[in-house]
Amino acid sequence: MSLLSLSLALFVVSRLLPTCIHGLHVEPNDIIKTIESECGDIIDCVDIYKQPSLKNPLLRDHKIQFKPTKEPPKIVHKLKGRNYSLPEQTWRRSGSCPEGTIPIRRKPIAIDDDVANRSLRFFSYVHPTDESVQDEGNGKVEIAAAYAVNGPYHGASAAIPIWKVQVEPNEFSKNYLRIASPHERQFVPIPGTDPPDIKNQIAVGMAVYPSVLGDDNPRLYIYATNDGGVNSHCLNHDCGFIQTNKQFALGTKFRDSESKVGGDLYFVSVALYRQTGPAVWWLSINEVAIGYFDSSFFPMPFIESFHNQMGGRVLDTRPGGRHTMTRMGSGMYGSAGANNAASIAYYLGINNDGGDQVDDPVNNIVTNHKCYDVKDLGPDLHHPGNDVAYGGPGGYYCDQ
Repeated sequence: MSLLSLSLALFVVSRLLPTCIHGLHVEPNDIIKTIESECGDIIDCVDIYKQPSLKNPLLRDHKIQFKPTKEPPKIVHKLKGRNYSLPEQTWRRSGSCPEGTIPIRRKPIAIDDDVANRSLRFFSYVHPTDESVQDEGNGKVEIAAAYAVNGPYHGASAAIPIWKVQVEPNEFSKNYLRIASPHERQFVPIPGTDPPDIKNQIAVGMAVYPSVLGDDNPRLYIYATNDGGVNSHCLNHDCGFIQTNKQFALGTKFRDSESKVGGDLYFVSVALYRQTGPAVWWLSINEVAIGYFDSSFFPMPFIESFHNQMGGRVLDTRPGGRHTMTRMGSGMYGSAGANNAASIAYYLGINNDGGDQVDDPVNNIVTNHKCYDVKDLGPDLHHPGNDVAYGGPGGYYCDQ
């Protein structure tokens, strides 16, 4: 066989094989266009009606809702006047997806499926105050986060920082905003009091997670569970999120966006908010509504949020039998302040009318004070919302 014939044969085979997306598949005929990003990402523009989440039995016969009944919360204008930047995603420099499609990042070839499947559980605890969190990968999830329980809320908005830190193999370091609701519906919510459980959860943020996301770049993700992470843990397009906008791709990086300690800071503006009418939870990125979780994804209704949490997490697999060196946030403690530590900026709750709810996240969870910490910086004097700084260096001395 000639070299040309072999190349053609390999091309035909590659077109016949489905493209694996985090353990699910996209059929070749469902891919309308493919974009190769300058950073090495491959973005498939997939028919919006053939996206992987629609294969979830919970979403059988689901009719896509293309726009929310309520506009996303406005946050970008709140960042003006500071050394904050909101960059665009790198892949957008290489092309765009046509109408009727959504961008889905192809799973990197180097990803080990066994390792990735052991590591997918991002938020695996049921009760609000659990501080010893075991991950499927036989590691401990270290947390430094603040949370507010002054709801009920119809969501939350904030600016999530973008920090690139080195992580140990098979570990992650992530920054996030999360909303949560209990399965127990008979409780009476009291402002300042934790709900009985937080089994319904949606989280959005930036994560450095090489074994799952492919490299050491901070990448955008959304995660949800409807049982506290016991059996349900859905990352990006795996099983629940229905994307409707072609502007942003989950699992991808933002270009030229590495925050510097004491220097320029880069953020992505996010909001998780409930639309008017049925309990559909939308995600907006930089004020663009990109998709949603339908109410059918949550067998136990997720009608309101009673626990809004923000901060950082690290997976510690105890390499060499000692605490990980993986850093959280910028690697600086939260007590170092907003210009040095990572910080969730301008957090606001969302009330049942869709408006801003000034809300101080005074509660916190810190699993190891020697390694990481969190500090509620309170309201900004010149901008709406509260800032929460968090993070730390990790290290062997954490075991002392």
